[in-house]
This record gives sequence, C-alpha cells and structure tokens, in this order.
Amino acid sequence: MRSLARLAAIALIAGLGSGCSSTSEDPDRGSTMTIHWVGNDVAGMRLYRPKSLLWLPLVDRYGPDIRPRLAESWEHSPDYRTWTIHLRDDVRWHDGVPVTAHDVAFSFELFAHPDVLFPASGGAVWIDSISVPDDHTITLAFARPTDPRHEWTVFFPKHLLEDLDPAEFYEWDFWTRPVGNGPYRFVRRVPQTMFELEANPDFYAGEPPIKRMVVKFGGASDVIELMSGAADVALSVEATEVLRFRADPRFVVYHRYDWSELILIYWNHRHPLLADATVRRALSQAIDRRELAQVLNLPDEMPLVGGLGNDGMADPDRRRGWHQGPIYDPETAERLLEQAGWIDRDGDGIRERAGREARFTLLAPRGGYVGGVTQAVLIQQQLQNVGVATEIRPMESSGLVRAAIRSGDFDAGIVWENQDPDTIFDVWFGELSGFGYYDAEAAHLLEVVLAEPDPEAQDTLYARINEIIRRDMPVTFLFPSMYIDVAHRRIRGLRQEWPTSLTYAEELWIEDEP
Repeated sequence: MRSLARLAAIALIAGLGSGCSSTSEDPDRGSTMTIHWVGNDVAGMRLYRPKSLLWLPLVDRYGPDIRPRLAESWEHSPDYRTWTIHLRDDVRWHDGVPVTAHDVAFSFELFAHPDVLFPASGGAVWIDSISVPDDHTITLAFARPTDPRHEWTVFFPKHLLEDLDPAEFYEWDFWTRPVGNGPYRFVRRVPQTMFELEANPDFYAGEPPIKRMVVKFGGASDVIELMSGAADVALSVEATEVLRFRADPRFVVYHRYDWSELILIYWNHRHPLLADATVRRALSQAIDRRELAQVLNLPDEMPLVGGLGNDGMADPDRRRGWHQGPIYDPETAERLLEQAGWIDRDGDGIRERAGREARFTLLAPRGGYVGGVTQAVLIQQQLQNVGVATEIRPMESSGLVRAAIRSGDFDAGIVWENQDPDTIFDVWFGELSGFGYYDAEAAHLLEVVLAEPDPEAQDTLYARINEIIRRDMPVTFLFPSMYIDVAHRRIRGLRQEWPTSLTYAEELWIEDEP
C-alpha cells in the first residue's frame, strides 16, 4: 500500500509540474536557474560541484580534452615534478581585486597546511617549493611526479584570507559570504537552505546570459523539486530515479562518468568462503553487470571496469586496452565452486563444504549516484542462482561501508573507491588495508607507478597489475562512478561531455517554449 501511495503522490506531482505552477508565474523565471543539490550548503559551495559557479580551476578536463580556465598555458619538466603555470591577466575577484599567482601560491600552501589538508588540493601535499616570478606566473616543484591541473581544485583570495587562522579553516565566515572569481558572485545565503548568486558583469568571458542562480540544498527529493517546477536542474540524481525523468519530455538526463572513482565489491580474504581466489573468480563470473546496469537505468553504453588505470583513462584511446572484467558465465562459476569443494549435497540450493554453508553478508550503501542496495539485491539473486546465499546489510552511506572495510569488520561490501594509486596502495597493502589481501609484486608495481611520470609507462605497469587482479580477484570491479544530472529542457547549452552541469555555467541560457 505504501508503494501505491508513493506512486500516486508522484503522479500527482508530475501532473502539477506539467501544468501551470506558481513558479511559472515568477517574473524572474526567465532569467533565473534553480539548482537542487542534496548536500550541505557550506561544504557544497566550498568543495563540491556548485563551487564552480563561484571559483575557477586552472583548467577543465573532460575526456582527452583540457580547456584552460584560470591558467592560460603551462610547461612541465620531463619527470613531471616541476610545473610552470601562466595565468590569465584579466580575471578579478568579485570585490574587484585582480587575481594573481600569489593567490594560487597562497591557496596551495593553505591546502597543504597540517590544520587544513584540503581534500581537493591538486597535489599540494607533495609540493617541495613554490616560486612566483611575476604576478601571472607560478612555478611548483613537487617531491614526486604530480599533475596540479585538476578541475576540482579552485583557488581563494589571499588578500581576504591570509590573516585568518588555518586551524579554523572549515569554520571561517568566508564560506558563508564567499568572494570568488567565477561567472557568478554571492548575493545571499539562507542557512542550510539556499545560496543566491548573480551574474558577474566583470567575468573575463563576459557577463553570463542567465542573470540569477539559486542553489537549493537538502529539502525535498529531486523528483519533487523538478517535477513541481521548483528546480530546473538536479545534481547527482540517484540512478533509481532516472526512469521517470527519461519518460517525461520536459527533462533531459545527463550521465557523466567519473573515471577517478570506481564502484567495486571488496571481498574479505579472511572469510572461510571468500579466502579462496577460485571462489572469488566464481562469484565475479556469476554477477551479470549488464543486467545490473539495466536495473539501475544506466545507459546501454555504460562501460564495465575490470582493473586499475591512470588519470588518462578518460581518453577512449587510453581505455581501449583495459581489461573489462570477468565475463558473465554462471556455468563456469558453478564449475569453479565445485572445483573449490563447495557442493550442494543436501539439495537445499545452498552449497556447503566441511559443514559450512556458502553464505556471507554484503554491505551496501543506501542511495548514492548508483544505488548500492539496489545493486546488492540483484547480486543476491544472481549468486543464489549458483548456490551462494547472500544477506544484505544496508548502511546509510558509502563512507560507512568504507569504514567497515578499512577495519576488517565485514564479509563483502559495495563501495565507491578513489583509484588514485596512493589510495589503492594504502587500502590494499598499506596502513588502511583491512580486507586481508597482499601480493608483493602488485604492491611493488603500485609503488613504481607513484614514481613514474610518463602516462604510457604507467599503462604498461597497470597492465601487469591487472593481470594479477585477474588471477587473484581481490575485488570485483563493476563500473566507473557516475554523476547523473537532470535538467529541464528550458535550460539550454548543457553538454553531455562536460565534467558537470555547472562547469561552464556562463555558456548556458534559458529558452522557455511558447
């Protein structure tokens, strides 16, 4: 009955959204774009996707393309440890002060401060020295090969922040009244509710066509916000909600793959069933990832992932040699389980060995960009087909699943894992490892990757690492992580290949149909 009531409520909302609503009478609607974001307001504007409205990165990267933003050009040493970056000379902070290389240097130093350790730091933690030859040139020397051109790293005004205490970085009042250098500038904030921004008339690329941006936080679901007309764009919509938007001609769905973060299943190698690589290979071949993608309403071309790779993997040419993971083959899975001694002797549908059932608990986060619990339910059914019982334990976030895996207190878990080699090394072989896997050669190769600057040489190293992964199956890779945005068709200029719907907000315009 609850499901029927929920569907009825959604239908009512859809009907209201397709007719005349109070928002359609808003005189500012023709010049205002409203964005719904499920996250925290201050953290969202400082660290996550909405921040690109206020602040510029050095570049934007999508696929094989790099588009200059705050940076105009750059050079690096052959070992990728020294970078000289030349900045635009026509960018100003929203208070009118010119943006200079001193702001970028200050920001990098701030990000690496022990009281800050800013997550989106562009490799600041590896900086050995910074020099500023002139107001629009900065030279960065790193302790190891690093690429500081990251689209998530933005920079902050030195003249407003240099006298503040870094120990209070995350509580600065600046985050509630931010001064940026991007296409939109701060107007007002309603705590935990919304930020209102206005077009920056002094933006280097010209004043944006959309004059007002409202970023709404939390509140109602994406379905309610969009279908009622209360929002024009929803960021990071859950995959399980996408189907209703695809069926509604008012909306366009944008899928954006994040190749820096992979969705995978960790197996605890201390578990009696999962300790055997033959069993892990069998379970991997019993999972139909294409069916997973279909159930999650993911696009037909959703790529499958079977190993690790470098940052260039967003380039299709670099991805071509990737191992795409185990082929779905339940017959082979059953044969492997029998080979490992797991046989259903009593005919109850569950295999046993030495008096123990083939059974484990699978941790899965609720919601997320690609629904963890939804995946877990289908995986449970697929493994049942080969005689393995799975109990699902939902958890509130991927972070909680990740913490359980780090502690070793789990059987198996679906998680989103950053595939940066530092992270993988620490989680697989270093101080964060809790799932009981170790291979000396793979550990050594990951350390070599960390010191290898050349992307093609990295590809060769990763190819060997992926051979070891295929042999041992320490984890089962599913997909790259994904951002799913949904936008009303009145918002024009969005492109599927952009990193986010807000990356080039200054290029968007509103076009209401008559």
